[in-house]
Amino acid sequence: MAKTGAEAEVNLEEESSGSKAGRILLFAAPVLFAVVLVGVLLTLMNPTVRNSVLETANQIPVVGPMLPKPTYTPEQQAQRQEEKQAASAEATINQLKTQLEQKNTELKTAQKAQVDTQTKADALQKQLDDAKAQQEQTAAAAAAEPAKDPGPSQQVKQLAQTYGSMSASKAAPILETLTDEEIAMILGAMSTEQRSAIMQKMTADKAAKVSIMLKSATSAEALETAANKARAAADSAEQPAQTATSTTGSLNQDQLSQTFSSMDAASAATLLIQMAKTNQAKVLTILKSVDDSTRSNILSQMASTDSETAASLANKLIGG
Repeated sequence: MAKTGAEAEVNLEEESSGSKAGRILLFAAPVLFAVVLVGVLLTLMNPTVRNSVLETANQIPVVGPMLPKPTYTPEQQAQRQEEKQAASAEATINQLKTQLEQKNTELKTAQKAQVDTQTKADALQKQLDDAKAQQEQTAAAAAAEPAKDPGPSQQVKQLAQTYGSMSASKAAPILETLTDEEIAMILGAMSTEQRSAIMQKMTADKAAKVSIMLKSATSAEALETAANKARAAADSAEQPAQTATSTTGSLNQDQLSQTFSSMDAASAATLLIQMAKTNQAKVLTILKSVDDSTRSNILSQMASTDSETAASLANKLIGG
């Protein structure tokens, strides 16, 4: 029995070895057949075809190393070298063409970006030029446009309003006691209707002078400046006391007395307060020309409106 088991194991080992050898022959036989077949075919082919087949066969993983290497004549080797150089040159040329196309594409992109940038710069420059032109036009228009007249001062407006609220026959004699420039200043602040009515009640000579001044005046400010200068000149010139006035002066003083005596005390006080701001001497003359009762009423109204001016006038009346 022991001998029989050993024989069985030996038989199994022999069968296993035989099966392995069979597998090796199964794979090796086609390879060897292919090698022999290729060798036979190579002997039958011309050198050029044989070399091409060998080059291809040498690249086969298992069979290639087992085959002979192709053999070339010096002429074939020189031709192959030229072909390789030509192929290398063509590959280089193709690579350079690709790079050139890339550079051309980049150049076109850069040129387009430059054009876009230039377009934006031109648009901004145009906006800047338009803004400068507009600024120059505005400056030129402002320079060509005459300076706006600020109009009469508030003081002059109040005087004009006071005289305008009076009747023309009463306002004209009072205004004629002022300088021509002062008359023009006050009339210039009135409406056309008020100015026309008062000038009709003035003497022809006075109305003519005032009309010329109003026509020549460039602005209300110029009229006021001229009036201030005329008043300063009149105040600085020493004039004799008005104890011995001319017939015309006496007549004017009588007219002033009648005018302010017939006025309402409140209106007369308002008017005299405004006059006192430019010429207190005239106001004192008017207050002296009226009777005591009228003077008292006017001063009383003045004290309730502007106590400082009323006190100054009263002191000068007492001192005078």
